[in-house]
Amino acid sequence: MNAVSALKWFHNWVGFFISITMLIVLTTGVYLGSVDMFKRLDDKGQQYTPLSIEQKARVVASLFQRYPEMSTVRFPTEHTPYIQAATRGKTIALDNELNELSVSSFGDIPGYRTVFWLHRNFLLEDFGGKYINAWASLLGGAVTLVGIYLWWRVRKGFRLKKSIPSDTRSSSLLKSHIQLGLFISIPLFILCISGFLITYKSLWTGALKQPQTEISYPVSQASNWQSQLQTAQKLWPESNLVAISKPRVKKGEVLTELNYSIRFDSHNDVWLREADRMTMSFEQGLIKDALKHSDRTLSGKVASFVRPLHDALNMPLSYVVLITSVSIVGCMILLFSAVTFYRRIFAKKTKRVNQPATA
Repeated sequence: MNAVSALKWFHNWVGFFISITMLIVLTTGVYLGSVDMFKRLDDKGQQYTPLSIEQKARVVASLFQRYPEMSTVRFPTEHTPYIQAATRGKTIALDNELNELSVSSFGDIPGYRTVFWLHRNFLLEDFGGKYINAWASLLGGAVTLVGIYLWWRVRKGFRLKKSIPSDTRSSSLLKSHIQLGLFISIPLFILCISGFLITYKSLWTGALKQPQTEISYPVSQASNWQSQLQTAQKLWPESNLVAISKPRVKKGEVLTELNYSIRFDSHNDVWLREADRMTMSFEQGLIKDALKHSDRTLSGKVASFVRPLHDALNMPLSYVVLITSVSIVGCMILLFSAVTFYRRIFAKKTKRVNQPATA
């Protein structure tokens, strides 16, 4: 078996056996992406009105006092024109007068929780479902790369009109699989690899840590939101302060110091929102660290996109539309390939076995 034959075998057989897991992941991804799009399109009847630092200070002080269980407060932006108080699995939307507009939680949408965990770990949490998912995703990325190489060898036969099958014959389905697979190969590969890396966080989270350097930051008044937010804004005057988060406390853990994460939007050339962050001690009014996305090392910039590229966290609506569309097309080509592969391998064997012997 030469190299090309081996790659074809890998693409066909490995692709066929992981098609079930990939179909589950992609179909659930379509559902999750569709829900995310509907959420983003809902402006709660609000028009964007920017808040001053004084207003933001009052908002964060009021909401953390009113909702102590909430870990993040987000201020209005052009793409989300209302205030949000959020924690894992729950979000409260409010207008600029802090009147509640809506309360949404993880389980409010019928079936959402089940679909989410089916996407994440195939509902096999106690059996390492997330690791099965991760390795299937890695193999899916490898199958995609091999498919690109195999297409490159026969690229002269590319015909745009063959992207949609003209009938249900295997030849037509196979040509559609090749053509559509080419269009989504790069984003599909990114979704596969980022899904693997989300499970194995230790492979990339270290790149987000910046070497500690001795920098003298301005000091704010202790336990004073307005003073601290003014200090943060003055440090990055061209940036828009968009969110503040409390540290998450694990069960049984006691915080020795309350350090808040203050997040900004600043660079037009950075697709990722809330990418610039600083940490401040509320009790002391001291900035512990401050780092812009543009100041990260290349590895840190890449690492900061691992999760957003997979689930569109803090990414524009257009990216949600892109990955949801990729998932839809991915479902189609997996179905086409599964049908043609089954017909060529298993159906032929069954036909030969059932064929009567001739004298």
